[in-house]
Amino acid sequence: MINWKSLKVNSFLKRFSLLVSLILILVYWPKPSVTLPLPEPSSPPPLITLLFVGDLSFDRHIRESINTHDYTWPLKELTDFLQGFDLVIVNLESPITNNPSISLGSIPGEPRNFSFTSSPETAVALAENNIRLVNLGNNHILNFGSQGLAQTKKYLIDNQIDYFGNTGQPTSDRTIIKTINQLKLGFVNYNQFTKGGFEATREDLMALRSQVDVLIVFCHWGEEYQPVAGIEIQSLAHQFIELGADLVIGTHPHVIQQQEIYQGQPIYYSLGNFVFDQYFQPETKKGLLVGVTLNPESLTFTGIKEYYVEMLPSGQTAL
Repeated sequence: MINWKSLKVNSFLKRFSLLVSLILILVYWPKPSVTLPLPEPSSPPPLITLLFVGDLSFDRHIRESINTHDYTWPLKELTDFLQGFDLVIVNLESPITNNPSISLGSIPGEPRNFSFTSSPETAVALAENNIRLVNLGNNHILNFGSQGLAQTKKYLIDNQIDYFGNTGQPTSDRTIIKTINQLKLGFVNYNQFTKGGFEATREDLMALRSQVDVLIVFCHWGEEYQPVAGIEIQSLAHQFIELGADLVIGTHPHVIQQQEIYQGQPIYYSLGNFVFDQYFQPETKKGLLVGVTLNPESLTFTGIKEYYVEMLPSGQTAL
């Protein structure tokens, strides 16, 4: 007699055993290894290169040479060199206006010899030579009054050139923040020839320090034609460093002056001339260009290189 009950139990046990075996196989069966691609290491941000140059005016003899040649003439020998930097900064020593020159053909020493204006093509020349930031805080920018200053700013803006500086006028553009490769660079001006110049610079330094990664003071100060900056100027430079400046650059004396490191930060007291028609002594015919390399990661200067230029009687500047 068939024991149906026993058969059913055996059948159930077989099916259960098979099911358990399948589960064990699925759990313990070796799985193919999968190699996920490792993330590629991110490359460090590129270094940033700045170039600081001295006093520039396209008037008097420089304007005469432009009239003989063209507006590209003064910087023609430097065009390729200037393209090699992320930002070139210059002290614009004369306003850019559509007024005729009153200093062209003047006699050295007479009043009109010191009243400068450059033609609108000056802004075009600056832009074509990679000069994209200018300091306006100096003693000649108001030679043609507030109207001349307004024209200057318009011609610069039209050519995509930024500006900053304490002109002594009630404006909000004394300082500027430039962002290059995600690094924020703050530019502050000290203009010795404006009332309350030091107080304005101190205020600007304190306002910008927390907003930027690198803080630079571009100064127009000192005595003309003196080879060494005096004690008062040195004291000002030291105070700017103590207030948070990472670099101090000076112009106005029209000759190259000394440099130093104060609390680990570089100071250049005067870069001398860059484009100017002062041919009466060897010192005024020379200029210093300061190339600075910045590391965006460490926020440090990885190199400072100095270049020297000469103002030629032809109206050109050359390395």
